[in-house]
Amino acid sequence: MAHVKKSEYIRISRTIVRKLFDNNCFGKGSVYINVLKSGIPNEDLDKIEIVLDALIRQNICCKKKKEHGWKYYLNMDRYDKIREIIKETGNKSIIPVLLML
Repeated sequence: MAHVKKSEYIRISRTIVRKLFDNNCFGKGSVYINVLKSGIPNEDLDKIEIVLDALIRQNICCKKKKEHGWKYYLNMDRYDKIREIIKETGNKSIIPVLLML
């Protein structure tokens, strides 16, 4: 199990949320993990599932069991937080604050 630093967690979670948002993944439009792993550097591939689990615990992302594995999508109830994450730039982020709640 890989250890995820705070800076890596912010960067990876921002990338995941942006990919899900760009693909209109809100319930009906969900994607498998291999779509989320595409375009991620090789050293971060093993950290994607850890970050996804944290986003699920924060109720930002959700997952559902399908025929070929788990599919991931964004939670519409947390749309305000999703918009904040997408608009963020730099090292300051709301994501670690949400994880502490």
